[in-house]
Amino acid sequence: MQIRFIPEVLKQLLQVILLTVLFAFSSYSQTQLSGKITDKQTGEFLMDARISLLSISDSSVVKVAVSDESGEYTIAGYEPGAYLLKVTSLEYADQFKRVELPAGNTKVDFILKTDTKLDEVTIEAKSVRVEQKGDTTQYNADAYKTNPDATVQDLITKMPGITLENGVVKAQGEQITKVMIDGQEFFGDDAAAALKNLPAEIVAKIQVYDQASDQAKFTGISDGNEAKALNIVTKAGKNQGQFGKIYAGYGTPNNLYMAGANVNFFKGTRRFSIVGMSNNVNQQNFSTDDILGVTGSTASTQGRGGPGGRGGMGGGDNENYLVSQQNGVSTSHGLGLNYSDKWGKSKTTKVTGSYFFNASRTDNSQLTGRSYVLSTTAGQNYDEDFSAILKNANHRLNFKFDIALDSMNSLVITPKVSYQGSNRTQGTNGTTVDGNSALINQINNQTFSDNRGLNASTSVLWRHRFVKPRRTFSANLTGTYTLKEGSSGQESRSRYYDEFNNDSLASINQNSNNQTNGYGVNGRFSFTEPLSKWWSSEFFYAPAYSVSNADKRTYDFDNVTNSYYFMDTTLSNVFNNQTIVQEGGTNFRFQKNKVSFQLGLSYQNSMLMNVQQFPTDRDTNLSFNSILPNARFKYEFSKSKSFMLGYRAGTRNPTIDQLQNVIDNSNPLSLSSGNPNLKQQYNHRLFGRFNSTNMNKATNFNVFFGGEANSNYISNGTIIATSDTVVNGNVVLQRGAQFRQPVNLDGSWNARTTVSYGIPLTKLKLNMNFYVGGAYTVAPGLINNVVNKAKTTNANGGLTVSSNISEKIDFTVGYTLNYNNVVNTRQNVAKNEYFVHNVSARFNWIIKERLVINSTYSVNAYAGLGSGFNQTIMLWNGGIGYKLLKQKQLELRVSVFDILNNNNSISRNVTESYIEDVQSNVLNRYFMFTVTYNIRNFGTKAPETKAEKPQEGGFGGPFGPPH
Repeated sequence: MQIRFIPEVLKQLLQVILLTVLFAFSSYSQTQLSGKITDKQTGEFLMDARISLLSISDSSVVKVAVSDESGEYTIAGYEPGAYLLKVTSLEYADQFKRVELPAGNTKVDFILKTDTKLDEVTIEAKSVRVEQKGDTTQYNADAYKTNPDATVQDLITKMPGITLENGVVKAQGEQITKVMIDGQEFFGDDAAAALKNLPAEIVAKIQVYDQASDQAKFTGISDGNEAKALNIVTKAGKNQGQFGKIYAGYGTPNNLYMAGANVNFFKGTRRFSIVGMSNNVNQQNFSTDDILGVTGSTASTQGRGGPGGRGGMGGGDNENYLVSQQNGVSTSHGLGLNYSDKWGKSKTTKVTGSYFFNASRTDNSQLTGRSYVLSTTAGQNYDEDFSAILKNANHRLNFKFDIALDSMNSLVITPKVSYQGSNRTQGTNGTTVDGNSALINQINNQTFSDNRGLNASTSVLWRHRFVKPRRTFSANLTGTYTLKEGSSGQESRSRYYDEFNNDSLASINQNSNNQTNGYGVNGRFSFTEPLSKWWSSEFFYAPAYSVSNADKRTYDFDNVTNSYYFMDTTLSNVFNNQTIVQEGGTNFRFQKNKVSFQLGLSYQNSMLMNVQQFPTDRDTNLSFNSILPNARFKYEFSKSKSFMLGYRAGTRNPTIDQLQNVIDNSNPLSLSSGNPNLKQQYNHRLFGRFNSTNMNKATNFNVFFGGEANSNYISNGTIIATSDTVVNGNVVLQRGAQFRQPVNLDGSWNARTTVSYGIPLTKLKLNMNFYVGGAYTVAPGLINNVVNKAKTTNANGGLTVSSNISEKIDFTVGYTLNYNNVVNTRQNVAKNEYFVHNVSARFNWIIKERLVINSTYSVNAYAGLGSGFNQTIMLWNGGIGYKLLKQKQLELRVSVFDILNNNNSISRNVTESYIEDVQSNVLNRYFMFTVTYNIRNFGTKAPETKAEKPQEGGFGGPFGPPH
C-alpha cells in the first residue's frame, strides 16, 4: 500500500513544481547590469574584482558579482531604480558610483587604479604572510621560500594551520577534500593528486575556506554539505603555457623501477593536465579507493578474516579518491587526466572533468597480536600469521557542467561513473588461547575472491532567480545505480580444544556466488524568500527512494560428483530492501553587519521495507519519524578574527550488507551476519571554529572543536563462545569462536579539538607551526549480550620548524606525539596506554645552482604496545643530483632508500571488542638512479590573477555583506 502510493505523491509533486515554474516565468521581467573591469595603468582586464550593488538608503547588499578572466561581470534580477555600485579588488582602491538602472540592459565599466596606500608600504607588504578575509584564510606564497623543484604540497605544509598527517592534508584540523585552481575544480575530489602534481612556483596565493554545495551557494542557506577546500591562485605569467616533469629510474636489488610524468597545459580558461606513474617501489600515488566496497575499508589488505577481522566485501562508501596507503608492498600503474574550460561565445558554460585509471598488485604479510574483551577478569588472545596477494584495477570518470542558461536561470549537471575489479588470494594461520595460555582453537584457512563493481550517478540542479532580490527556486535531482558481483571460496581446517585439551577437527571446502545491485533517486526542492532587509527564509522538500537487492548462494564440495554441488542453505540468502525517505522543513537566516545566524527545523519520515525470499520468506517493515533541528552562528570581530558555531541533527539508514541475514563464514573462527531488524541511527553533531590572524606579526591562530552523539548507534554484537553454542537459529559456534552481528546501541559519542598557531621567526628566517589536540570517544559494543564501552582518550601535538632562508636551502624539522589510553568497562584490568613518538627532518640544498643534495630522516618510537611490537624505527633516505642543460631542465640523481635498513610498519587498532597490534611487511633498502626532465614553458601575456576565492553561498555568499 505504501509503495503504490509513491506515483500519486510524485504526481502531486510534479504539479507543484510545474506551477512554481509557470509562476517564475510569469513574473519574469529581465533586468541586467554588465560591464568590464580594467587596470588604469596597463589596460589589462582584472579577474575576481567584486562588484556590489548596494541600496542607496542603507548600503545593504542587493546583488553581488565577481569579474571573470576577461574582466567581465553580470548582475541580473534586480528591481529598476537608483543604486550605489561598489567595486573592490585586492591591491586596488575601492570605487563607488551612483547609478540609475532602468528595466532592460545597462552597461557600466570601471577602470581601477592601484591603491596609493599600498604603494607606500610595498616593502612592508612583502612580509604579509597570512590574512583573514571573512570565511577565507589567505596565504601569500612568496612569503614561504621553497626550492625550485618543490610541489604545492611542499609549499602549503610550511603555512600556519596546515599539516600533513599520514598523507592527508589538513587545515585548521579538518581534511582538505577539494582543490581548486583559480576557482575551478582540479582532479575532482582527489586533493593529493592535485597538490603533488603542481609546482610551487606557479602559486601566488593559497586560500582555505569551507565550500558549500552548489545548491547552498545559490540559496545562501547552509544544507550541512560543506567541504574543506583549498584554492590555488596562480601568478601572473604562470597561468599560461606548459609545465611539469617526466622521470624514469632503475634500482637495485631485485630490478626495481619507477617512471612517471605530470604535464599541465594552461591557456586562458582552458586547463588540461596529465599525470601518470608506474613503479614497483610501493609508491601508490593513485591509491586503490573503496567506492564500491569491493576490497573493504581503508584497511583493505588487512581483510584477514581472522576473529573479528574485516574480510570480504567490506562496504566502504568513500566517494573521493584519497584513501590510506595500502599495507604491504605494491606494484602500481596509474593514469589521470583533468580538464577544465569555459565553453560558448560568452563563456557561459563552465566544464570540469577528470578520468583516473589505476592497476596495482599488493603483496602483504602481517603478524597480528589481538586481545579480546571477554570478562571482568580475563579475556582471550589471538595470534595470527597472514599473507595475501591483492590485484586491483579501477576506472573513475566524472564531469561537471555549470551552464548559465540566461541571466535568471542556470543548470548544473554532474555525471559520475566508476568501475572496479579485484582479485584476492590469502592465507591465515591463527591460534587462540585463554587468559592462562591454554589452547582454545587453531586454524589454517586459504581463501580467494574475484569481484567486480559498477557505480554510476547523475545529479541535475536547476536554479532560478526571480525579479525580486533573494527570491529563488532550485531543484536538485540525483539518480544512482550500483552493481557488485563476484565469487569467493575457501578451504580451511580448524582444530578446537575443550577445557580438558581434547581436540576435534572441522574442515570446509566451499564456493559462493554473490550479487548486489541497487538504484535510487533523491531530490531537494528549495524556495527562498526575503522577509526583511536582514531576514531570509527557505522552504524545502527532500524525497528519496532506493532499492537494493542481494543474492548470495553458497555450495559445498561433493566428493562424488567432484564439484560444488550441494547448496548450503544456512549460508545462502536472497534479500531485498526498499527505503523511502521524505523530509520537509524550513530555515531562517539573519545577517546584519558582523552577525549572521541560521535556525532551521525539518521533519523526516523513513520507511525501511526488508523482504527475505530465501531460504525462508520473511518481511520486516520499519518506520521512523524524526525531528531534525539545525543552527549556525557566526560573529566577525574584525576582518581578521571570527567565530563560528554550528549544530545539526541527522540520520543514517543501515546498508544492505548490514541488513542481509546470511552467515559469512570466510573465517570459521569468526562468523558474521546482517540484522534485518536494525533501526535508523540518529545523530547530533556540534562543531565550532575560531580564527584569528595578525597581519603585522604574520601570525595565525586557529581553534577547531567538534563532537557527535548517537542514538540507535549501529555497532557490533559479538558472541565469544565459552562452550559450544547455537547462534542464528541453527548454526553451531564452537568454543572460542565468535559470531558478529550489527546491533543498535545507545551511549555512543565523541569529542575532539585542535589548536594551531603559526609564527615566523623573522630574525632566524624560520617558520614555526605548533598544534595540540585531543579526542575522547565512547564506542559501545555488545559482548556475550552484555554492553561493553570502549573509552578512548587521545592527546596529540606537534611542532614544525621550516626554513625561510632562500630557495637554495630548504629544510623542515618536526616532532609529533600521540598518546592513547583505552579503557573497557567490561575488563577491570590495567589500562591500555600506548605512545607513538615521531621525529622527522627534511633537507634540500642546491650548491652552485646545479648540484642538489637532499635527505629525509624520521624516527618512530612505539611504547605500550603488545610484546614484540614496541620498537624504534629509524628511516633515513638520501640522494644527490646534478642539473644539466642551459635552463637546468635535466637532472640526474642517485638515491638510497632506507639507508639504515631499518624500515618497518606497525599499527594499533582499537574496537569495542578487541585491541590489536599489526606488523606488516615493507620495502627495505634499495638504490635508485633517476633521470628527470622539467618542463617550464610559461607564457608572458596573462593578466595578474587576484582571486579572492570562488563566490560562495552560505554565510559568505549572495546574501552576505561586501568584504
